[in-house]
Amino acid sequence: MLKAGVVSRTDKPEAVAVAREIVEHLESRGVVVYVETDTALTMETPGRNTDLGEMDTDFVVTVGGDGTILRTAMLMQEPDTPILGVNMGSRGFLTEVFPEDIVGALDRVIEGAYDIEECIKLSSRSLNLEGTFSDSLNEVLIASSLPSKTLDMRLSVDGDQILDIQADGAIVATPTGSTAYNLSAGGSILSPEIDAMILSTICPYSYFRSIVVPASSRVTVELLKPKVNALIIIDGREYTALKPGSSVEVWRSNHMTRFIRFKSFYNRLERRLVFRRVR
Repeated sequence: MLKAGVVSRTDKPEAVAVAREIVEHLESRGVVVYVETDTALTMETPGRNTDLGEMDTDFVVTVGGDGTILRTAMLMQEPDTPILGVNMGSRGFLTEVFPEDIVGALDRVIEGAYDIEECIKLSSRSLNLEGTFSDSLNEVLIASSLPSKTLDMRLSVDGDQILDIQADGAIVATPTGSTAYNLSAGGSILSPEIDAMILSTICPYSYFRSIVVPASSRVTVELLKPKVNALIIIDGREYTALKPGSSVEVWRSNHMTRFIRFKSFYNRLERRLVFRRVR
């Protein structure tokens, strides 16, 4: 018997209504449904809530935008559980279907009529702190803690120094994240089929903009200014302070995020690049 999880943004009543429709349709098809805690409370069904960190399912349906997917990918118990994203955001590049298509999409999932897109994630750590940060699906961002301050950084790949550079920050992104902040910063778009990550700088005082490196590489960003603090930001959700002189190392995670897909990457790319609803 299939088991499904449902996660929704809770600040939009229309998203909660779609989540309720999803639960009802899945249950009508004999699927066991687990509803994420905040979603269940908003739906006023608190007796059936399950924390993301305890949700053990065959697939997860998210209702919202890319932020909902990033939160789900970061917090769910099994990082490799396939995700079907329903777009209730502004662009929703990571999502796959619109609300009016959800019933047919759920039927296809139940019948196994879909493709799986596997996306690499990034692990990271500060060499000055214990432990590692949460895995990132989009990017690891190193930025100044003050908007008016730039960072002096040493960028290295596999221990080899690329250059010292002054910029507002640096981004190490996955192919998935290449269409997010990396794209806004002037970095290239990577197809999810490319086994690589991209190192980009934000508003650099240099001709250097970005470089694509193999996913097997280890990227290091070292802070050089003696009195400038910084932040490491994981997928726009987790913030950790970095002291002057800190070094951040980024490498490919052992985990991946898996998406349920019915359409090609290039179809979704149009939705990301053009600010309108593309079907």
